[in-house]
Amino acid sequence: MSATTGVRRAPRWSVDALRALRESPACPVCEVNAVADRFCRACGADFTEIGDELWQVSQSAADALEARQGVLDRVPLRPRVAPAPAPRAAATPPTSRPGSSATVQSVLALAGAGLVAVAAIVFTFFNPDLTDRAVRGAIVAAITVVFLLGARVLMRRGLRFSAEAVGALGIVFVGLDVSSVAELTPAGQSPWVLAAVGTLIAGAAMGALGAVVRLRVWLWAAVVGVSLVPVMFGVAAGPGVGLPAGALATAGAAFALMSATDRLRARFDGRLRAERIALTVVQIAFVAIAVPPVWVPDDASGLWVTTGALVAAAVLALLSARHPAGAFWSFVAGSAGVAAAAMVPLAVASTSTASSEWVGLAAVPAAAAVGLVAVGALVPTPHPVLREPFHAGALAAIALASMAPASFAGLLGSATVWGVDSEDDLFDPAVTGATATGLASVAIGLIAFGLLSIRRGENRRWVAQLGAWSGMAAALVTLTSTSLPLWVRVALGLSYAVGLSLAVMLPRLLSSSAATRLPLIAGAHAALILAGLLSWRDDAVVVWAGTAIVATVALLARTLPAAARFWHVGVGYAYALVVFGTALHQLGLGSIALLCLTTAVGGIAAIVATFVPAVRPRAWWAVLVVTAVPFAIGVAQVVFERSGWTALSTAVIFALALTLVHTRRPGLGAALRTLAGAVLVPALAVVAVCLGAQFLEVSGSPVVLPVIAALVALVLPSLPTIRDALVGRVGETGAAAAERGIEASTLLTAAIAVALSLARESAGLGTTLVVLTILGVGAGAAALWGRRRYGWWLAGAALTGALWCAWALSGVDAFEPYVLPPTLGAAIIGLVLTARGGKGRAIYCAGLVLAVVPVAVLLAISGSGGPVAGRTYGLVVAAWALAGIGMLLGRGDSRIAERLRGLRVPTFAVAVAAGAAGAVQAVRWGFALDTAPLSATPDVLLFLALGAAGAIPAALAGRALRRGGAAGSPLASSRWLLAPAVLYIAAAAWPAIHRDWFTIWTMWALMVAALAIMLVVAVRDRSRATGLPPVWFLFVIAFATAVVAWSPRDLRVEWFSLPLGAFLLVAGATALAGSAAGGDAAARPRLSDWPRGWRGSWALLAPGLLVMLSASIAATYTDPLTWRAILVIVVALAAILVGAGARVAAPFVIGIVVLPVENVLAFMVQIGRGIESMPWWITLSVVGAVLLIIAVTYERRDGEGEGIAARLRDLA
Repeated sequence: MSATTGVRRAPRWSVDALRALRESPACPVCEVNAVADRFCRACGADFTEIGDELWQVSQSAADALEARQGVLDRVPLRPRVAPAPAPRAAATPPTSRPGSSATVQSVLALAGAGLVAVAAIVFTFFNPDLTDRAVRGAIVAAITVVFLLGARVLMRRGLRFSAEAVGALGIVFVGLDVSSVAELTPAGQSPWVLAAVGTLIAGAAMGALGAVVRLRVWLWAAVVGVSLVPVMFGVAAGPGVGLPAGALATAGAAFALMSATDRLRARFDGRLRAERIALTVVQIAFVAIAVPPVWVPDDASGLWVTTGALVAAAVLALLSARHPAGAFWSFVAGSAGVAAAAMVPLAVASTSTASSEWVGLAAVPAAAAVGLVAVGALVPTPHPVLREPFHAGALAAIALASMAPASFAGLLGSATVWGVDSEDDLFDPAVTGATATGLASVAIGLIAFGLLSIRRGENRRWVAQLGAWSGMAAALVTLTSTSLPLWVRVALGLSYAVGLSLAVMLPRLLSSSAATRLPLIAGAHAALILAGLLSWRDDAVVVWAGTAIVATVALLARTLPAAARFWHVGVGYAYALVVFGTALHQLGLGSIALLCLTTAVGGIAAIVATFVPAVRPRAWWAVLVVTAVPFAIGVAQVVFERSGWTALSTAVIFALALTLVHTRRPGLGAALRTLAGAVLVPALAVVAVCLGAQFLEVSGSPVVLPVIAALVALVLPSLPTIRDALVGRVGETGAAAAERGIEASTLLTAAIAVALSLARESAGLGTTLVVLTILGVGAGAAALWGRRRYGWWLAGAALTGALWCAWALSGVDAFEPYVLPPTLGAAIIGLVLTARGGKGRAIYCAGLVLAVVPVAVLLAISGSGGPVAGRTYGLVVAAWALAGIGMLLGRGDSRIAERLRGLRVPTFAVAVAAGAAGAVQAVRWGFALDTAPLSATPDVLLFLALGAAGAIPAALAGRALRRGGAAGSPLASSRWLLAPAVLYIAAAAWPAIHRDWFTIWTMWALMVAALAIMLVVAVRDRSRATGLPPVWFLFVIAFATAVVAWSPRDLRVEWFSLPLGAFLLVAGATALAGSAAGGDAAARPRLSDWPRGWRGSWALLAPGLLVMLSASIAATYTDPLTWRAILVIVVALAAILVGAGARVAAPFVIGIVVLPVENVLAFMVQIGRGIESMPWWITLSVVGAVLLIIAVTYERRDGEGEGIAARLRDLA
């Protein structure tokens, strides 16, 4: 037999080595990505001279590795004959098992050692028989020695990971020892002193031992602990300077230790990244703690201390830029330097009588601006510091310093806008002047920084542009000064707007970028807006100022591209109409007349603009939009008050719409013509309503509404004539667009007329009867002569409504007489049409649905009393009848039977819907909306019987639907057709729950029955397709039943969570066994198919485990019991052992996670108050010992293996 070769996957170490040699940008010495210009900022390695040689050697090594892989790919393989598998081995093929148990011993060691440690803590601190402090300290010290010696022994035997896990727990108990020593502090002295001394001694000792034994966890804990010693002394010094000084000293100690650990890297194979990261985190955290002034006194000394802290933080950040997080430290250096400069005025002012407004709002931003220019642009940046983050930090600091004037500017502007500046102390001239000065200082600083950066060749033009924004804000603040007369502020705002607009139009600025011009343009607009708002405070100013504002808007439009000027046209035109209305108001006109005259003037202006070719399309659209606003307001006002003025303005708008319908001009497209057509009929209706209110002495609804209905009845049949008349003027497309608008608005007008006839008391049902009759005749005419087929439906609906009005006038008040005759009649018509070969299926479906669904909904939402029982029994009987009719439809081989066969699906579907009546009635009984009969029968049995009465025909209909579906159709493969029947039975039983043992156990049995059916479905689904509901749906039913049965709180939650989780776990396990045996997996498994087609323990085993454990874990907190906590721990241990033995991830990981969660909850509820300490620590110690023994055994057998992440990934 010939040998074969093939490409093989390269080993992981080879792939990692190739990636590091070819692609890694990290430093070859410290493996930190901090190399720039052949210099490592993290470790200080300089590759200027040796870099080329190192690169060539690295590439040679990579070439050698690739050549080795090429030789491996050519190694011949001889096929080998696999022995016949044993019967028991078929269930677990090799593909489902990782190769080694070394993938789990690391986590087992951590979990076991953690449990033993928790058991020791429980025994020591929660044991009611152990109260002596000395004895407790001795026990903790003894446990510490045991853990430390155990770690040393495991390390000597080569069990590194187990040694690290046990050593980490030894460190925890070292911390407890230090805490015990701190408790010996004499009264009146700070315990932090002894804690600091103990931490220093313990840290130094553990660091030395860690370096000798080569235990990383000891070295890591040592460097972190020693770095925290200064801040402990700072806390011991008391409030004031102690804490910030200690925090800065801790940051400095972390910096020094980071440099010192570089000497130990060779002893630990260069792997000290965790220590460096931890020290970096400590350094960052305590620099952040030291800088805020909340720890120092609120006086001059405190401010100088904060300034000094900022300076120290800046210096430390400059030195730390060569270490990890160099970009962050560069940012801190820039921000702390500028912040220190900003603190100087505050510190100086604390000893003088300077005004607080000028100090906080002007001096601080000015000092920050000086610091920005000095630190960010003038002073050379040290070599390790990155310029970009350094400058970003400086800019962030000045942004912080400018927040006060910016916030005051916002408050001043908001108060000016809302008109509250006349009564607020905020508008003191000193505040306004200081705010403007501060913003101007920031503007000068940013502009200077940007220009100096540009001179150095750096692209920071955007900083200067930010300065321009700050300058605009400073200018706008001057408009809020209440010391100036109102007309002066208005004139000043207009002057700003005009001046900035003219400046933007200068040739030099016109050729600059948009970002440069944008602050000036925005400032001009803001100044104009403020001037306009201020002008409305004085009636004598508003008219002349409004005229000037409209002219200034025209000038502002010149600052923008021509394509965007239509916005200014609209705003200016709208403001002109507002000023016109204000002038009319000053002449004494009422609000309605004022609004209508303004609308009329706007409409006339829009008509004129329509015929002026010089008005561009977008500007013309803006005029139309503005004109529509007062018209819409006037139409809305018709609801509250109607008059001849509204009729006048609406008539003008009708003329405008008519002009748009039959006129051609640029910009008048199909959409606008449709909108204009849609205005015509409603406008005439509004005119009719307003004229009726003006000239009729009584309510005009009985007269006007029939008139509007007649208008609609005339327009609908005339639509083809209107279209033909418009074709010659606006073309076929324009005529069609106008016709669409007229038709849609006419139908809307008809609907509004009907609604008004029903809503207005003055109309009455008699008026509604007349309106519906006229509309029905008009709709019929539209169907006959207007070629509108929907007219028949509209006519039928209108005439049916008219008939209902007649019935209401006759006193008929029951629901079914209104619904059943037309719906059943429609169903019969559809049945006959279908039998005769016509298209009657839709009518049949609509008739059946409308006959059953509304009655069922009414049954569900109606209150107590009324013919509820009759509706329930009628719907249940209807369900049985429809199920029977559906089975009879289509029987036989005749042509009629073949036609009627298509009606079976809607018939069965409605039968399923009608079957819900039993469950609905059971719910009504449960909520005491109705009185249940047969009081001698237990409620749960009666409720189940009624639910089954509706569920059985629903099940029969669903089964018939699935059997009658064509092969491959959704009906034939659906699993949801029997789901309603299951839901009806369960939902009918739920309301019967109450504190009765027969009811509770019956509900529990119903839950178990649902779970058993679920398990049967899961097993049956493995072999063949089934029409039973999905597993997850049945589980949801069982879960809801369990919640209902548990709600009286007579049974513990485990009576329900354990069966739920167990059945779900068995269902998933059967599928997992099937997949391990070689079952086919779905390409994309669906939730409705679970567990069939799903692979992996997370999808199949995790749900059952989570359901089984989560309720007991939650109950540990709400109802702590010793046996419950032990049960959770035992189940978690079993899951861990199964996961480790079977190499499946979900049980293993879930068990590992549950152990600490359950322990945390046990401590939260305070052990001894429901959870007894002795059984608890015995359980924890036994479980922890088991896990430790297994972990040590695995590691002794298989070696250390890989890291935690790789170990967990290796699990199946």
